[in-house]
Amino acid sequence: MNDAVQKYILKSERNLGIAAAVGEAWPQARRALLLGFIDRLDSRLKKKLKGWHSWHDAGDFFLKSYPGYDIWKPAWEDQYSIRLECNYYGTRMVLGLARELNNLGKRPHCADLFEVFKREHSAAISHKWWEARITLQSPAPDWRKPEVLWQMHKDKKFLEDVAQQCLDMAKLCEPVVDRYVRKRR
Repeated sequence: MNDAVQKYILKSERNLGIAAAVGEAWPQARRALLLGFIDRLDSRLKKKLKGWHSWHDAGDFFLKSYPGYDIWKPAWEDQYSIRLECNYYGTRMVLGLARELNNLGKRPHCADLFEVFKREHSAAISHKWWEARITLQSPAPDWRKPEVLWQMHKDKKFLEDVAQQCLDMAKLCEPVVDRYVRKRR
């Protein structure tokens, strides 16, 4: 495909101009698709997770290594969040319970949470920045592909799938994290 595209671009000055315009517009178009998706996801999650707060740096998806979308209960603020993260510039999307390491200091990981998480998600891993996380397989592990971006933009099933996984994650983590945070105050 790349050879055919390159051949088309080099065929005429007009085609070269079109390719340059498309190349300049592509990052902004991709950013607009993603921000629209994150806004719809945030709205859907907050309808179910009453009183939760959120934040994202989704405008940097595909541009930086670890941007993401976070949602958390007020009692968890600056400690933990359910995080959807764009790893390695979007080649791998991950979801889990993130740790605010800069605020937690040397607080150990919550073994109870990882045990609960591991029962639900056998491929879960723990990491210094994560209590537990998984690599999303559905709706797609790599969100950079044009067909995935189009689904993100137009397919309600894509949004429903991601939202449900975030809600399932919140339901799984909430009771354990609530106890853990209360114990640590």
